[in-house]
Amino acid sequence: MPEELKQPKSTKSKLPKEPKIDKLVKEPKAEKLAKEPKTSEILEQPNAVSKDASEPVSLNKKQLIKKVEKLQHKVNGLKQKKNPNSDELDLAQNELDLAKKELNSHERQFVVVPDHKEFEDGVKGLKFQQKNQKQLTSRYSKEILEGNVVSTTGYKPNIKKHSIELKNVKKSYITGDLETPVLKGIDIKLDQGDFIVILGPSGSGKTTFLNIISGLDKATSGDVFVLGSNLTLLKDSHLTKFRRKNVGFIFQQYNLLTNLTAKENAEVGENLSTNKNENFTIEKIFETIGMTEQLNKYPHQMSGGQQQRVSIARALTKNPSILFADEPTGALDEEMGRKVLDILVKVNKEFKTTIVVVTHNPNIAKIGNTIIHIKNGLIDELIHNPNPADPSTIDWS
Repeated sequence: MPEELKQPKSTKSKLPKEPKIDKLVKEPKAEKLAKEPKTSEILEQPNAVSKDASEPVSLNKKQLIKKVEKLQHKVNGLKQKKNPNSDELDLAQNELDLAKKELNSHERQFVVVPDHKEFEDGVKGLKFQQKNQKQLTSRYSKEILEGNVVSTTGYKPNIKKHSIELKNVKKSYITGDLETPVLKGIDIKLDQGDFIVILGPSGSGKTTFLNIISGLDKATSGDVFVLGSNLTLLKDSHLTKFRRKNVGFIFQQYNLLTNLTAKENAEVGENLSTNKNENFTIEKIFETIGMTEQLNKYPHQMSGGQQQRVSIARALTKNPSILFADEPTGALDEEMGRKVLDILVKVNKEFKTTIVVVTHNPNIAKIGNTIIHIKNGLIDELIHNPNPADPSTIDWS
């Protein structure tokens, strides 16, 4: 057949398919609505408060600590301004004071370590005891730092009355296969705001006792409650934080930084503080210790007595709850020694700071209201002195 007689192919184009009717009328998916909590769930939530409620949400211990630290940082920042706004500073200080009050009134949970273990005498038993203490430290150290009162003996301290409480505290050292007991079971309670003097002959254990209650060393066994914290179960890093926050130290050797002035040495202590007292500035402290004219002098430009007073100022700028002094007059002559003791008594009376002094001089004990005699690793005598002597009246020889 000729080509022109052939039927041409259809050029009809394909039309798109029409959507089905049911798809056209189908409603879009409804947005998911947030699930409303049941009434019972709201009631079960602790400290649940609506956004419009007038009362603030109650904070736990850890949150309160962070709040105080944040407000303290704010107050310190305002004080460092050249021309601080007095109204803003007063407001921030009031907030800080209220937060501290709330933190102090927060009930601390009392925890007793279960399954108290007894260990055999000798080096072998002591090593097992040390291993067990490490395990307990790993378990409880953090919660002690956060405020819980943890006891290994079942003894509950009275933290509102006593700044230091020890229960069956022992300390031994191991040398090869030989155990050397230094503290042999000490029980004692020391009140807040006391001026405490520790006496004892060389080798009696008085320095070890001081190191343990100040957190410089740890007991082998027993409970060492200082401001409610059991130092026996604190890790080394947590002990450092505890010391930084709560205690100050004065040593026989002044330990001043030679390249810093007296004021700058004191500022080292101030910078470590998380509990500063706005009424107790460095200038006020140096006025109290009679060292205003030496503020800008370097250690080599000062006498031994003056350097010791600077070390006292450095300790006080932290505003510590407890001030420990190990032979603070040991390297001083009589005149300077009396001045140092007079300063310690003044600090104790004016600021209610608990003072703990270790000395070999029994005459110094007369200025304290609590005197501890340590002998052969035990408390040999505990004396409460209702009428402490003035440092200027005691014999020095």
